[in-house]
Amino acid sequence: MDFEQCYEQYKPLVQKVLHRCRVYKNFDEFRHIAMVALWEAMQSYDEKKGSFETYAYFMMRYQVIAEMRKQNVEQQRVMLISDDVLQFNMDNQQNTCVIETSKLAVVWEELAAEERYILHSYYVEQNSDKEIAESLQLKTDTLKKRRQRLLQRLKKQLSKC
Repeated sequence: MDFEQCYEQYKPLVQKVLHRCRVYKNFDEFRHIAMVALWEAMQSYDEKKGSFETYAYFMMRYQVIAEMRKQNVEQQRVMLISDDVLQFNMDNQQNTCVIETSKLAVVWEELAAEERYILHSYYVEQNSDKEIAESLQLKTDTLKKRRQRLLQRLKKQLSKC
């Protein structure tokens, strides 16, 4: 059986996977991921281990969920700011930022050195939580909680301005 025939036969299964994973944006991208997973399942399927439909379902579901997780992590790391709102000039030796917008400059100056370091390492250098925690000699969970509280505090301060 070639892939086109397989896809036509299992097209409802692909739709079922996307529906169960609650895909509501980037639908075409996730359908493509499911189709690739279906092709991989077709290539690696062993008849001795059970039904193809079950195997393909779990292969597609795993790939879709893995991509969702990947996109969620990426979305959390990306900070969308327009050019006219903020301009960073990084001084690598001191980890300081020159911010042209007065609101952000005031908020940035109120931060402790460690808080500036956390923001700079996470958003500018794109270091992982583990790397930042090790450099500050903290547990990863402690760093995550500090960053979460810091971001909440920044949101409050910026909304007041």
